[in-house]
Amino acid sequence: MKLILFLKSNTFWLNAVLAVTFLSVLGLSANWILKGITGHGQVQVVPDLTGLSFEEAQERIASSGLVAEVLDSTVYFAKMDPGTVVDQYPMPGATAKAGRIIELTINRRRPGRVALPLLVERTLQRAELDLTSRGLRVGRITYVPDLAEGLVLSVSAGGVTLAEGSQVRKGTAVDLVVGKRTGPPTHAVPNLFGMRFGEAKAILQLSGLRVEWVDGDTSNTNLLVLRQFPDDSQGNFVTHKDGVVRVWIGDMSLEQNNDEQ
Repeated sequence: MKLILFLKSNTFWLNAVLAVTFLSVLGLSANWILKGITGHGQVQVVPDLTGLSFEEAQERIASSGLVAEVLDSTVYFAKMDPGTVVDQYPMPGATAKAGRIIELTINRRRPGRVALPLLVERTLQRAELDLTSRGLRVGRITYVPDLAEGLVLSVSAGGVTLAEGSQVRKGTAVDLVVGKRTGPPTHAVPNLFGMRFGEAKAILQLSGLRVEWVDGDTSNTNLLVLRQFPDDSQGNFVTHKDGVVRVWIGDMSLEQNNDEQ
């Protein structure tokens, strides 16, 4: 009975109101303190930083309480300015709390180098695929009369002949010389076996053909032609004017000893 009377008394209700008020104030205070510590509630929309320099990106997000940090700077995109942002995380339009780090991928100032793949005697289609897969560009394609229809005969960049494994910067335009048959053959290939390189070159020039050195020391006048491609056609027309004949030169005696062994 006394409990019922106490619950109906002004003292009880006064104490109850004071207790609720105290707990509410305590809860709000704690919430404000947590917000001040964690930055909760200060949510910002992440801006698009693509195309900006790292310094410009820092300035753009500084007022939002966000922080820019370089995640990667090893990629290279030829269509974007060097030193600019090419990717970011979180993505543009996402929300982030103050103090959140925005990770940036920066375009390299100079493209990296890659090893040139094997292109000679590959089909043009295969050569183009191998070049683009390594970040290189197909430059000028020149067709010359040759039995190797559709095959790459030589590779160059900036006028410099390149070989497999040559280090080339990404984005470089690589020029290709490709063989092409035009009409019926008009020239025969002479037998060059056993000739010195200079002699073989002169014979081919007189025959309306071109020589391409493949292997051996051309400065050593004692070395002779050990192999040629195409082979001696024995007077039959097998190529066209300015067709390429490839030669390998070396010491004939060493070659014979190797064959005997």
